[in-house]
Amino acid sequence: MELGPGIDGPDDEAPLDAPDPSELPGMLEHPGPAMPDAPAGREQDEVRHPEVVVQLTGEDGNAFAILGTVRQALREAGHTDDVAEFFAEATSGDYHHLLQTCMRWVTIR
Repeated sequence: MELGPGIDGPDDEAPLDAPDPSELPGMLEHPGPAMPDAPAGREQDEVRHPEVVVQLTGEDGNAFAILGTVRQALREAGHTDDVAEFFAEATSGDYHHLLQTCMRWVTIR
C-alpha cells in the first residue's frame, strides 16, 4: 500500500528557500491598541500611589484576589475616593490589563 512520498523521498533534497523579510508581516503593520494618554501632570510610567505597597508575588494570582488585595491596600492607605476609579480601570480589560493597571496605581512587590 502506497501512502505517499516519505520523508526520505528524492524531492526532499531540494533546498528550502526562506521568504524575503520585507514580505513578512511585521509589528508595525498591525499595531496593538494604543495606551491612553497620561493625565496632565503625570507621566505614563509614574505610579499613582507609590507609597501603597502590595505584595502579589507568591500570593494567589486569581484576578479577583488581586483586585481585592489592591483595593484593600488603597482603602487602608486612605485612598477610598480612588477605589471605584481603580476598580473600573482594572476591570475594563483582560488579565494582562489588570496587572498593568495595578502596577500603575500602586507599588507591587
